[in-house]
Order: sequence, then structure tokens, then C-alpha cells
Amino acid sequence: MTAQLRARETGAEARPAVWADADPLSATLARAFHDDPLICFILSDPASRQAKMPRLFKLLFKIGVKYGACDVTTGYEAAALWRPPNQWHIPFWQYIVNGVEFLSLFGAGGAAHVTSVMDHIEKRHPHQPHYYLQAIGTDPAKQGMGFGGVVMRRHLALADAAHMPCYLESSKDTNIPIYKSFGFEVTGEIVVPGGGPTIWPMWREAR
Repeated sequence: MTAQLRARETGAEARPAVWADADPLSATLARAFHDDPLICFILSDPASRQAKMPRLFKLLFKIGVKYGACDVTTGYEAAALWRPPNQWHIPFWQYIVNGVEFLSLFGAGGAAHVTSVMDHIEKRHPHQPHYYLQAIGTDPAKQGMGFGGVVMRRHLALADAAHMPCYLESSKDTNIPIYKSFGFEVTGEIVVPGGGPTIWPMWREAR
């Protein structure tokens, strides 16, 4: 079997994502998050989860794309959804505007559950201006080859140029060392109520 080329060998670069990237970008993130504890908790039905995950990430991308803060690699190997300073919170009116998509994903009861979970997590969100890494993922077939680092560094460079800190929440303890390698440090733990997973908030100081 021919070894797959790493990101450096392919000359992979990251660029700002636009709406035309919505479907392939969302598909990449859905594959990357297929076993994510938080996603599996809010999309609790395994039978429908696989079909719903691309729609979930497409909705998140739709809400955030106007800020120009979402990135993707050349061949959609990796993608990242960022929110710029002072724009991390998703206001309630966004749920109203996107109500049809939101309800089709979760149903009425599930939508209330998801909103409650997000509210619980957001209570620990820092209010100091920062770049918020909402989601980052690499297609499983390309993991460990440097593509995630390519897409991560593009916005870290923007944050550093603006002398801004960054924040994320890791829903897997195995990802913590990866984020630490980019300068993030764990600031605590968030236990999602109702039998949900533990999430680790991580902060990267301004540089």
C-alpha cells in the first residue's frame, strides 16, 4: 500500500471558508466528530446520528460564516469553526431564524435539551475578548498527517497578530496534549448534567 502524503509534502494550506464550502466542510467535520462524547450525547440516537451530523455542522457554519472566521484546508482534509472576539455567543434569535433546521435535527424536546446543555457550558465561557475555537476536526483518513495543524495555525496567527487570547473546549481528554502543543492550557472541568460527558475548557494567552 502506498503511504499517504503528509500535509507538508502536499503543500497543504488553509484558507477562509465561504458558503460554497459548506457541504464538504460539514462532511469533514461530521466524520471527524463521529465518536465525540458531546455530539453523541446531544444526538443520542445512534441510528440517526450519522445522517444528522453533517447537517449540524452545516448549521453551525451557516451561523458563523458571515464573520469570515471559519477555515478549511486545500482538499477539505481539515476544517475549523472560529468565532471572532466578542462574537462567541449564539444569541437566541439565531435559534429562531434557523428554527426549522434546529427542530429537524433535535425535535422539540431535544432542542430544549440541547439549549440547556449549551447554556450550562456557556456559563463557564470567559468574557474577556478572545478568539473562540468552536470546533476543529480532521477527516479520520487524514489524521496524524499534519492537516489539523495547518488549519489551526491560520487563525492562531491572526490572533497573535491582534495580540488576542484564544479559548476552546475539549470534549476528549486525548486531544488535550494536542491543544497544549499549540499553547492552550486546561483551566478546569465542565461536567454536563444528566449523565453527559466531562469537557475541559482551555485558554491560550495573547502573544
